[in-house]
Amino acid sequence: MTSTLDFRSCMAAIASADVSRLSAVLILIGSKPPIVLADVDVSSIGALEPDLLLLDIDELETDPLEAVRMMRFLLRSSVIAVYTGRLNRSWGLQCHLAGASCVLSKLASDDRTAFGLTHAMQSGCFTDPAFAAA
Repeated sequence: MTSTLDFRSCMAAIASADVSRLSAVLILIGSKPPIVLADVDVSSIGALEPDLLLLDIDELETDPLEAVRMMRFLLRSSVIAVYTGRLNRSWGLQCHLAGASCVLSKLASDDRTAFGLTHAMQSGCFTDPAFAAA
């Protein structure tokens, strides 16, 4: 899959084992090399104003839905993609209601992750099908 998108992305709180793979997916779909932040640093993310924020909410020390709400308030026009291993319909819905544009499963293939991120960048919304099946 190749893309004509050209955007700035940031990854926050992504496990180090996933950073390289997700960076490659983002670059494949048209991102400039993503900026990687070890945690959810509100001031850094706000200053970066990424077009897309990929946020792992599973290991946050704060309420994950509140973190998504805070990011949505801060990044009003950015795509906020939640990356989670918690697969159930209500969780996906709660993430969207908190402000996530995109909800991705950690179990998804790189192709499905790329498709979901591209779809979210183009249409403003995507939910990984794994949440509907849960």
